[in-house]
Amino acid sequence: MDAIMNNKKSFAKLGLRIIVIYTTIIGYISYLLITTTINNNVDYSNLIFGLSWLGVALGVYIVITWYKLTGNVFSLYIIFMVFFFLFNYGQPLMWAFGIHQTHEIGETTLYTMGVPTSAEIVNAQALTLVSILMFHFGAVFCHKPRKKVKKNSESNIGTLNNNTLESIYYTCLIASYIVIPITFYNAVYKLIISQLYGYSAYYYGEDVVGKVVVFNLIEHMFFPCLVGLLIGSMYRKNVKISVYFIFAVYLLISVLSGDRGSWLYKLIILMWMSHTFYKTINFKTITTYSVTSIIGLYLLDAIVSIRNTGISLENIVNSISLKNSSIISGIFEMGASMRPTIVLVKYGTDIWPYGNTYINALLGFITSRIFPILGRPFEPISDWFSQGYLDISYGAGFNIVAEALLNYGPMGAPIFMILLGYLLVSLTYLDKNINLKRQSLRIFFAISTMSIFIHVVRNHFHWLVKTWFYGVVILIILILIMREYINKKKRPVL
Repeated sequence: MDAIMNNKKSFAKLGLRIIVIYTTIIGYISYLLITTTINNNVDYSNLIFGLSWLGVALGVYIVITWYKLTGNVFSLYIIFMVFFFLFNYGQPLMWAFGIHQTHEIGETTLYTMGVPTSAEIVNAQALTLVSILMFHFGAVFCHKPRKKVKKNSESNIGTLNNNTLESIYYTCLIASYIVIPITFYNAVYKLIISQLYGYSAYYYGEDVVGKVVVFNLIEHMFFPCLVGLLIGSMYRKNVKISVYFIFAVYLLISVLSGDRGSWLYKLIILMWMSHTFYKTINFKTITTYSVTSIIGLYLLDAIVSIRNTGISLENIVNSISLKNSSIISGIFEMGASMRPTIVLVKYGTDIWPYGNTYINALLGFITSRIFPILGRPFEPISDWFSQGYLDISYGAGFNIVAEALLNYGPMGAPIFMILLGYLLVSLTYLDKNINLKRQSLRIFFAISTMSIFIHVVRNHFHWLVKTWFYGVVILIILILIMREYINKKKRPVL
């Protein structure tokens, strides 16, 4: 009976993969047709609306296919894909429901580059959609069913598991005594600078003093250390309370300094960890808290709006308008990260003078000082794009789709996204039935890696690789050293 059930599941997953193959092929052909037939002198407002709804459909398709493949919806991969959509397609998702704002894409200038035409927006929409589709293709074909672990001596397995948990806990605990104070130093310093000169001054101010580069590198271990403390202690109560308190203080300082994004990834990952490894959050609880939070925030926005504008029928109507919600404004703000993609669609991709950015990322993952030694000119994409190309004083950011477009052009970029999807899942996938005690190191690696990889949706690969090395790889090496030490210490003397 079990064999028959396993065969049925295997055939179902094979059928799912065939559907994904055909969907991806059709999607790429449709993308080619759009990019080759679009006319810059034609108004494509209706097509923009249609592609916006296609984005909604693509999101549903990804959730359904991933659930059918893995049996899990609330997963690290789906969390990543939600932010992939929000930062690269957030505004079109709002347009699908008829929600617009005066400062949205198409209504305002692209930095210093003029207002994009509807044809350019369509091209960017089509590129983003097919990139997400092909990224998902790579993720689906990376997924493999969990292999059964061969049974060895239970005592040996138990000892190894306990030693691994101890090594994760004590390594992260020791590292935390250095990492946490440095992280709070950086956070408070950022708060002071943002209060005096504005949030962007911390990153782009030429005359800012007090920044210590090595502190920024060490800070990358902050969240992985918190993750390690939770995993290594098996969510021991006193450790859990301490970790949540530390993170809450960090979150508060970050919000006060104007950071409205980077802490959100970490918060949701912590929620997922609690749901997966500590106490399952049922659908009713999630729905109740989500609806209550949204309504509460919506009413708070309305009260603040009325307080600022005065009480009148018109102001009350405006205050309860959906477009005035801070949630909607937040999605529009995140969705503005699509603008670098439109700039490259509008002005071409032959503007980058420093070679393939992915190769540069692998060459300079330890230090960028390697490039002068190799005689290879180099500049981070975000710095070049903002100050060098756009000639603006603040950070325009970048995104995962724009970087692929910059390197491989409109035809090759979507194909390269297959590799990125495969890479993401190979590093971060966790089976829904994974055991915290038996596979603690794999879990720690996957979560810590995702906490950094997720930033690439609105950043660039060089930042990701360098941050991953200093935030995860070094910590993993220290954990393995600690585990070897614990193994030797506990090994019986013959």
